[in-house]
Amino acid sequence: MKIFSESHKTVFVVDHCPYMAESCRQHVEFDMLVKNRTQGIIPLAPISKSLWTCSVESSMEYCRIMYDIFPFKKLVNFIVSDSGAHVLNSWTQEDQNLQELMAALAAVGPPNPRADPECCSILHGLVAAVEALCKITEYQHEARTMLMENAERVGNRGRIICITNAKSDSHVRMLEDCVQETIHEHNKLAANSDHLMQIQKCELVLIHTYPVGEDSLVSDRPKKELSPVLTSEVHSVRAGRHLATKLNVLVQQHFDLASTTITNIPMKPTFNVCDQEEQHANTSANYDVELLHHKEAHVDFLKSGDNHIGGNSREGTFKETVTLKWCTPRTNSVELHYCTGAYRISPVDVNSRPSSCLTNFLLNGRSVLLEQPRKSGSKVISHMLSSHGGEIFLHVLSSSRSILEDPPSISEGCGGRVTDYRITDFGEFMRENRLTPFLEPRYKIDGSLEIPLERAKDQLEKHTRYWPMIISQTTIFNMQAVVPLASVIVKEAMTDEDVLNCQKTIYNLVDMERKNDPLPISTVGTRGKGPKRDEQYRIMWNELETLVRAHINNSDKHQRVLECLMACRSKPPEEEERKKRGRKREDKEDKSEKLGKDYESDKPWQESERLKGILDREKEELAEAEVIKDSPDSPEPPNKKPLITMDEMPTVEKAKGPMSLLSLWSNRINTANSRKHQEFIGRLNSVNNKAELYQHLKEENGMETTENGKAGRQ
Repeated sequence: MKIFSESHKTVFVVDHCPYMAESCRQHVEFDMLVKNRTQGIIPLAPISKSLWTCSVESSMEYCRIMYDIFPFKKLVNFIVSDSGAHVLNSWTQEDQNLQELMAALAAVGPPNPRADPECCSILHGLVAAVEALCKITEYQHEARTMLMENAERVGNRGRIICITNAKSDSHVRMLEDCVQETIHEHNKLAANSDHLMQIQKCELVLIHTYPVGEDSLVSDRPKKELSPVLTSEVHSVRAGRHLATKLNVLVQQHFDLASTTITNIPMKPTFNVCDQEEQHANTSANYDVELLHHKEAHVDFLKSGDNHIGGNSREGTFKETVTLKWCTPRTNSVELHYCTGAYRISPVDVNSRPSSCLTNFLLNGRSVLLEQPRKSGSKVISHMLSSHGGEIFLHVLSSSRSILEDPPSISEGCGGRVTDYRITDFGEFMRENRLTPFLEPRYKIDGSLEIPLERAKDQLEKHTRYWPMIISQTTIFNMQAVVPLASVIVKEAMTDEDVLNCQKTIYNLVDMERKNDPLPISTVGTRGKGPKRDEQYRIMWNELETLVRAHINNSDKHQRVLECLMACRSKPPEEEERKKRGRKREDKEDKSEKLGKDYESDKPWQESERLKGILDREKEELAEAEVIKDSPDSPEPPNKKPLITMDEMPTVEKAKGPMSLLSLWSNRINTANSRKHQEFIGRLNSVNNKAELYQHLKEENGMETTENGKAGRQ
């Protein structure tokens, strides 16, 4: 196991040859007081930095971020190369600070543009960088001392970052070959020395920088393995702010850093000198500050899949930054928060006023809570900024349930969506799969020793091949009749008695289906009565077949259970005919029930049609009677007209068209009232709604009634 990675050692090699004194051609306004200048004064010309200055500033920014976040165990060795290699510091912890490096660079000074370019080369610095990587650091020496006989486990890896102005792609390949040969030679020397270590892995990062506006003579190339020891990558970058952005990207990649942008930071605006605008003392504006830190501070976001990505980082060239919103501090740092991690931070733009105000605010002992931006719902405070011992840390607060709290009840459901878990069955499942000490060794069929852990995993896998978690998703596990089969089908080997019990269970289910017994089918989320009885049994048989088929490969006896099940599922023709008749009968009952409801609603209209028909027949009879009366041979018509009930006598308005709401309501009231009194006996004994009056008088005179109501003498 290698203890130290490539990030433990970083060697900067900066070209100090005369061509690095060339201007980067990116102008910087030097005279900012444009509107307040007195007339007649010539403005100062804009300035531009040299390639050397841009390289030094970018590399120092790289080191600043690294020192801020990793003050220990991440070391930098700075080398300047011209006519020779100038090593500015060592691997000791005392030399690892920006003050030492800036002082050493100031002593070196800018490159001399009038020097002889033939005497200068970047190769001197690359050779010195390989030599520096072979040297042992204090941390490596301490680790080797602690391991003693296992000292070879301490790895020696490093990274070389070379900033130069290459001539062409062939020039770049020459530099790579030089580094590869130098590593091979120095590894031979280190193998015979106690004070040096062989380089096991080296990353070479070549950065070709050139003035703005010129075409690059070197093409970019991603990381490529040149040998088992050396990998190389090439970046062609314009000087100025583009080079600074590239180094900012590389430091994040090399040290696994992530970006967080703090938004809505309240701050009083600055006094605008150019416009001479008076700002009110109580006004404030909101600013954003981008911070870099170790990516583990975002691990909770990555696990939950909620990245809260708010956009690109400051320069817009690197991966997205996580946006967190400033939460107005209402307490001091004495209050304790449930924190799961703390990581050092480094501002991306350290010299900006918002970054300066934020760091000063935190270094004065204040804490800032950060919340996740949400469009709706309650706010979630996930991070906190606070300082400890003069260093600022980003604290990760637990936004989920604390381990110190009681766990939630499973009946509460996950997010309030599922509440019908098989809690009792799951408790029984855990009881059947408890781990116990395995004292006596067992052997498999092939004679090999059976590992207890593997046997436990195998049993757990068999029990969970088909195990629905929700009550509404299963039928057979809600039936007591299936328990004997479900409890033995998961066994690795079944006995003949187990097979017999499974067959009895299947026969009992067939008998239940023949008797048309109800099944515990869940109707949650369905409308009406749910599936019909035939459909319920079909669902039950399908689920039972799924359970048995999941275990048929265990043994031959499991196959016998499946064969019995399939034989019972294939019903004889008479059974199918009986099922069809049962389905037709159910459909007929449903149809009659539906028609009965329709009849109740259509009854008033049918009643009106019946009354209209009676009125038409009466008109026809009256017309026929008139014709018969006019005939000379016609007998004398009866004196009285047969009585028609008032309920059956329609009005002319009723017969002309649809009945009104008043007529319908009156008919209903009359019908209800007619049931409350005794019916007239004559109407009950009438024939065709015609009742003959004074029958007792006719009987005394020897008359008898006929079917049509006419009297005849004996």
